[in-house]
Amino acid sequence: MEEVPSREEIITLLTEYCRATPTEEDERYIFEVDIRDGINLVLEKNALEEIERNLTAFGIHEETALFGENQYEIIVREESSIPVRRLRDDKIEVENEEAGLNYVLSAASDSYLVWLLNEMKRKLSPRDFRMGFFHGPRLDRALQEEGGLSPFDYIRLTTFRLMTLKIYSDKRTSPTQFSKLTHSFLFHVGYNLDVALVPQRLLEEIARRGRINRMRRSRTEELDPPRRSYTEDLVQHYLLAVSTDNPVIEYLSYYHVLEHFFESVFNDDLIESVRSSITDPGFSYKRKKDIGQLINSIKRALQIRSETITFSEVEALRLCIVKFVDLNELKQKLEAYDDTLIEFYRVNKVDFSAGVEVDFDSTDIEQVYKSLTKRIYSTRNALVHSKDGEKSKYTPFKDDRSLVKEVPLMRFISEMVILKESTVQ
Repeated sequence: MEEVPSREEIITLLTEYCRATPTEEDERYIFEVDIRDGINLVLEKNALEEIERNLTAFGIHEETALFGENQYEIIVREESSIPVRRLRDDKIEVENEEAGLNYVLSAASDSYLVWLLNEMKRKLSPRDFRMGFFHGPRLDRALQEEGGLSPFDYIRLTTFRLMTLKIYSDKRTSPTQFSKLTHSFLFHVGYNLDVALVPQRLLEEIARRGRINRMRRSRTEELDPPRRSYTEDLVQHYLLAVSTDNPVIEYLSYYHVLEHFFESVFNDDLIESVRSSITDPGFSYKRKKDIGQLINSIKRALQIRSETITFSEVEALRLCIVKFVDLNELKQKLEAYDDTLIEFYRVNKVDFSAGVEVDFDSTDIEQVYKSLTKRIYSTRNALVHSKDGEKSKYTPFKDDRSLVKEVPLMRFISEMVILKESTVQ
């Protein structure tokens, strides 16, 4: 591995993440946790040396997997509708003696944790360093039952969803073959246990929760009572998006928040257009030409398909965004979430959907709304339509790198819609 953190850097990583004060002794380090009295974490120096040796020998595959000649470890997320507690609290181990393979599904190893924390700090914004940190009953039970904990035990007990699949082989195995074995095992788990586990192949996916927590209140004692009433249908779509780490479900659920208003905003706009035309001083109901022009404008707005009158969904989306979204506020939220996103949207199309660039700094506000609409709509279509031969379509997992960049855009827009439509209690 090219970027192996030094011993001093590992100590710094653990100090920052655990919010602790380290003290070096002859054979170990003691970390006194600053945010909670009475917790001292112990890291033996020989364990630290082993981590250094492991990381030196490991390589990186597809951004989030560590591999050696005979082993492979990748972080996975649970996508089951009902979380399976045993997957999070216990180790599942399956051995194939004939093939010389051993599969272990459990909390991340010490070496993987060091590498992951270092990668997140090195490649992403330092503000994304933390990942859903909390104190809870699991930590209290562990302190009572086990006594001394290592910094790695502490991280595993106070961080959500750091579960990895580890594969050990008796013979030398390539990372590509390990990847195939990973998918075979995860299908086997899904088929037999009815549990969906998906490899997380992007650091961006892992960092998303931390970024949102950084922007919002993440401590229950800081939570105020609601002072607004929200539309139930919108809340349900929003909660479905928040409840999953699947970027496709997230994106489409946030899109459904906007879709809720398509018909009403389109009809309101059409009514206002007709009202404006018939009250114009140059309009006369006695002139056939004026009536004909009015009819044609209505025809252009409406579409007839299979003897059913419909409206332009892309135009309804544009009207909805114009009605509910303040571009300056949206820009501020995106910058707070990730200060690289505004520039990213300005210079990059969406790879799998050819969604157009959006320049939030443009003075042509109408064009910004149009570009934003096109980017969102083309991405939505690529997610929904996956026919063979389709010019723009989403390929699961392969296109996640592009899609995760679009999710925060949809999240903040949907939140603005929900808030603007709410009423004070």
